[in-house]
This record gives sequence, structure tokens and C-alpha cells, in this order.
Amino acid sequence: MHPIARVAALSVVVATLNACHGSPTEPVPRLIGCHNTPAPAAVSTTHPAGTLSARASGLTGRPYGISVSSAGVVLVTQQDANSVARFTLADPVSRVSVPTGGDPGDVVFSHDGRTAYVSNFFDGTVRVVDVVSGQGIRLLTVDPFNAYRLALSPDDTQLYVTSTSGRLYVVDPSGGQPTLSVQLAGSLQGIALSRDGLTLMASSTSGAVYRLNACTLATLATTQLTSSAQDIALSADQTELYVASESGRVDALDATSLNWLRGLSFVSLRPFGLSVTPDGAQLYVASPTTGQVAIIDRGSGTTLLTLATGGTPRRIAFDATGSTAVVSNEGNWVDVIR
Repeated sequence: MHPIARVAALSVVVATLNACHGSPTEPVPRLIGCHNTPAPAAVSTTHPAGTLSARASGLTGRPYGISVSSAGVVLVTQQDANSVARFTLADPVSRVSVPTGGDPGDVVFSHDGRTAYVSNFFDGTVRVVDVVSGQGIRLLTVDPFNAYRLALSPDDTQLYVTSTSGRLYVVDPSGGQPTLSVQLAGSLQGIALSRDGLTLMASSTSGAVYRLNACTLATLATTQLTSSAQDIALSADQTELYVASESGRVDALDATSLNWLRGLSFVSLRPFGLSVTPDGAQLYVASPTTGQVAIIDRGSGTTLLTLATGGTPRRIAFDATGSTAVVSNEGNWVDVIR
């Protein structure tokens, strides 16, 4: 690189760091955003074969949000029971319930799997839970009215919380109050964080989709879809963003510009929950109104399988390897797909 170009490039990096941190008095160890992104662990990823292999039945309160820890522990919110159910992929029958708050809607694990964060819709709070003991550690106050979707930064220092009023918050998980927020449009139904933790995606029922600086919440790109946007998911290679719409379609956007790339239309599906397999090969789509989960080949857009789960399937999560998927169902169960 030419010396002048090298100086210019370094100036851009320093300016970016100062925008997030202020002028540092000590050398900055990594050229990143507002948090130190740890190196991702090497995990061999795959995808399920597509078989409904087990069902964790006998849950209560209309299971909704769901997540799987790095150790294979599953937490699923029970909205009407004001709790989360905890079980393992190895034993979906044995479970305990952990009290949370009013109408828990989403749950995420810390990256070591020891701590979980549960949003409480009616309370506008997030309950911090010790996963092993099943005890609440503390309560984070977020929004006067509601707290909904969650995402956690790679170093566990920034918790992102959406609301149905369109406000997006950044919360310090070790504290109790938001440190930053921004007003967006509509009800924020989808949230996705890039693997490096530098950009945050959000979708709204108004049809708006946003790409934000995860440190400052400044808007980097936005687009307007003609349909109400529900769940969103980033492809494993971080190049595409998928947006579910209950009008019967999934849109693929360029993950940087948010330019529309292509759309998948369905006759019998009403997409709501959405997730990409960790190996990036397939897209899982939950259709609550028809009681189905579709498995789609990302490359061709072809529907490979349509699983009839019955009930009202909502959210989808995968284990660390991608060999197992879990689907929450408001019929009071969780389906396990291997």
C-alpha cells in the first residue's frame, strides 16, 4: 500500500474506534467496534436430516421464545405461566420451570451457556437467570411498556432489546438500565447480530428493515418491504438477510446494502419464525397459522420438506453443531428435529 494510502486507512480506523470508545489513553487491542469480539470457537457444523425425532410435551403457558446453549441446554419461554422451561437435548422429558416476569417472549444464552436473559413483555424488563441453579440473578429495567426480542454481543457486554413501540435499546447486562436507544418504525419483530458483532439488523411490522451500527445504533442502511416483516435471519456467510412475512413469502436481501435479491413465495405457508442452519445450507421456516415447519434449500430456494407439527409453531433454534433443531409451539410442546 502506498504510504499516503496507509496513513489515510489508519485514520479511518482510529476515527471509527474513537466514535465508539472516545480517544483511548492505552493501545486498543483489537480493531473492532464497541466491544471486544472473541475469536469464534472452531465448530464443525451441519444440518438436521429433517426428522421429527422427539417432542417435549406437557409444557404450559404457550411456549414461544426458544434458545439452545453451547452445552445443549434448552430454554423456552412459557408466556402465560410467566416462566421458562429448562431441559436438555439429551433428555427432553426431564425439565424444570424458572420464574421470570410477565409474558416472557424471548430468551438468549451467554456464550458460555451459564447465564440466560429472558425478556418480559408486560413488565418491560429482562430477567437474568443462572442456568445451572435456575435462579434469577437480577432484573434489568428496559422499557416503560414492553421488552420483546433479544440479541447478545459476542463478548456478552451488550444486550440488544426491541420493543413493539419501535424503540431499540442497548443494555449493559451487568447493570440495570439502557445505555443507548433509538426510535425506529412500527413493532420490532426481528433482530439479528452479525457474527463479528459490528452490525445489527432489525425488522418491523411496518415493513421496514434496518442495518445499524451495533455500537452507536446509527442507521447504515434501510429498505422498505411491501409486506409486514416478522423474523429475520443472517446467512452463515453473512452475505444475505432473510425476512419472513406472514403474507406468504420470505425475502432475501443483500446483508450490506439491504437491496432486494429475490423472494420465495408459498401457497400454503405463512412464514413467521425463521432460522438458517449453522452450515448455511438450509432455511427453516415456521408457519403458525398452518401448523407447519418448512425446510428450504438456500441455494435453489426449493422446499425440501414440509413437516406437519400441528399446533402453532413459533420460533426455531439450533444446537451449536446444527445437527438438531428445536421449534417452540403454543400448543404447549417443543418439537425436536434431527
